[in-house]
Amino acid sequence: MELRHLRYFRAIGREEHFGRAALALRVAQPALTRQIRDLEAELGVELFERLPRGVRLSSAGRAFLEEVEDILKQVDRAVDRARGMGSGHLGTIRVGLSEIIAAYDYISYGLFHFRENEPSVVLDLRSMGSLHQVAAIKEGTLDVGLVYDAHIDDRDRDVLERAPIGTGETLLAVHQSHAFAQRDSVTMAEIAGESVLGPARATAPGYYDRMMAACIRTGNAPHFTQECTTHSILFSLVAVGMGVGIVTTAGTRAPNPNIRLIPISDLDLQFHVMLVWRARDRSVALRRFVDMMMQQAQTR
Repeated sequence: MELRHLRYFRAIGREEHFGRAALALRVAQPALTRQIRDLEAELGVELFERLPRGVRLSSAGRAFLEEVEDILKQVDRAVDRARGMGSGHLGTIRVGLSEIIAAYDYISYGLFHFRENEPSVVLDLRSMGSLHQVAAIKEGTLDVGLVYDAHIDDRDRDVLERAPIGTGETLLAVHQSHAFAQRDSVTMAEIAGESVLGPARATAPGYYDRMMAACIRTGNAPHFTQECTTHSILFSLVAVGMGVGIVTTAGTRAPNPNIRLIPISDLDLQFHVMLVWRARDRSVALRRFVDMMMQQAQTR
């Protein structure tokens, strides 16, 4: 028994007429009659009562038609799903998000834009640190991450694909009452005399090492009086006057009205915001997501 037998039977069962069913199916009537006889022989029952004009479903035929309708609907759904997956308009994308999303508004705009344009693709958004995102992508438990380039090991170049979608500037966060708050810029030498908050190397070694290397090149590397595992914690401490903090973010718009972000004139340090995914991942939906996020970033 093949799907065409079921489709032929359904057409005749609906029309209760071989001639009209043959026209609808664009199949020669003798061929259609032969296929139905083969189906009845295989089932061992008569599906139709032959009448002088047309046919009528037998009791077995009516029962069989109900099941065939359900089977063919399921087949059609499977076909639509396969085509949707193949075209990238259906599926699930597991996206890793860290605090980076709060600093770069084009990321949230991009996520919103993708959801609006691809409603049949589920975005499974997962909050996790950058290093955990990279590990999860390599393990296959995450599809794409948003991290700074410093978190990506060069040894993973053949394992991970990446695409830059923005750049973060490294600035000094100070309380609005601080002497630096009204300055257009500061130098690393001026910062050296302050209580400086910075990133924790244990949670972001690549980011920490690149920052410290840039600071050392100025000749005035700071001594961090407190290491912070997240930018949110650093900003919270700056907001209550616990010190000044070196952070990477987009522009000089601070997340807290009590904080000012000041450029560091002699610190030449940028980090690239990257989309990262497995090199072997051939998901069309993922490719659409990457392309749309890149386009959204370029328009901001």
